[in-house]
Amino acid sequence: MTHVNIGSTPFVATLRKSGIGLMIAGVLGLFAVYLTGGEHGQQRFIADYLVGFWYFTGVSVTMLFFVALQYLTRAGWSASVRRIAENLSGMVPFVAVFLIPIVVNMMGHHSIYEWTHPEAAQDKILSYKAPYLNMTFFLVRMGLYCLLWFGMLWHLVGNSVKQDTNETDITPTRRNWKRAAPWVLVYAMTITFASFDLMMSLEPHWFSTIWGIYTFTGHFVAALAIITLMVVYMYKAGLLRGYIREEHFHDLGKLMFAFSVFWAYIGFSQYFIIWYANIPEETVYFTQRTSGSWGIFGYLLMIFRFVLPFVLLLRQDVKRKITLLTVAAIVILVAHYIDIVWIVMPAVGKVMQTDAMLFGWQEFTGMAFFAGVFLYLAARLNTRRNAVAVNDPLIRESFEYHT
Repeated sequence: MTHVNIGSTPFVATLRKSGIGLMIAGVLGLFAVYLTGGEHGQQRFIADYLVGFWYFTGVSVTMLFFVALQYLTRAGWSASVRRIAENLSGMVPFVAVFLIPIVVNMMGHHSIYEWTHPEAAQDKILSYKAPYLNMTFFLVRMGLYCLLWFGMLWHLVGNSVKQDTNETDITPTRRNWKRAAPWVLVYAMTITFASFDLMMSLEPHWFSTIWGIYTFTGHFVAALAIITLMVVYMYKAGLLRGYIREEHFHDLGKLMFAFSVFWAYIGFSQYFIIWYANIPEETVYFTQRTSGSWGIFGYLLMIFRFVLPFVLLLRQDVKRKITLLTVAAIVILVAHYIDIVWIVMPAVGKVMQTDAMLFGWQEFTGMAFFAGVFLYLAARLNTRRNAVAVNDPLIRESFEYHT
């Protein structure tokens, strides 16, 4: 098979232009949030920034998990789509840079993280958690996560790209086969603790023992949805017709279906156990999010995160119909946004001491900015690399794949 570099195609040009446009709109929007927010402008700004940051950082890092999983299982079916995930991990080297505004906010007086406030020292629960929830240890952990994620990118994607230059020597691929398992464990630990530090610590009096798997599942199904959309649009543009078959759409659809159901299982388990125990420090999280206007978000989350994907993807033939598969993927991405807003904004409202529901045009600004960064970096990597791992030893199995 010939090399597949799509860097000069209209598809990549559209990605690049869309990315730049969204970044500009996001920056202007975030700036407007800061200026129009009054005394809470900085808090609303950083909350909206955090929503977009966690959405696309989580998805970008989870793309690396998808790559590691394919090497770990030596999956043949995914050899022709794995590079798409690799080229969607472009944010990973810049995560530390994008963390700077969040860290600066945490060091100021208007932090959205209650445990960073001076009065937290007088709170018995927060005082008990202080050995973990303190700025010094937080910065050390964040630095470690960024370093490990970059190492995962450098090793897995680096070896994958090296394989493109050699048709006979599969040493780079063998290295990934051998070391994929440790990287999967690294991902599991880092995404779990990052979710504790950036998301769960917004509610420092509350905790969940399955929070890590809850957030992982959301990121993974969203990553699958983005991979599916990219495969669909490339296929429709005639870019990967020699490598992509209906069976690939079918398998991506099955994975989206499976992890949508798994998210529902984890989400219900978290809610049911806390509801059944009825312990005040555990129920405070759901009490706020199931009352008033935020309760509507809870219902929307169930519909978009589980009911619609379940109905859309249940039939076998639907998973091979590109239009319906695209609709399902978009629904899943919308659901992931609803989920993160539902986690972040009620907690920020509590810190701001406002009863108003914090949801409006402002909550799309951070998403627009990071969506632009995500798309622009994806276009950049697709310009520099092949869109398919052409010399992967399992590539023939992938484009001759039948179910």
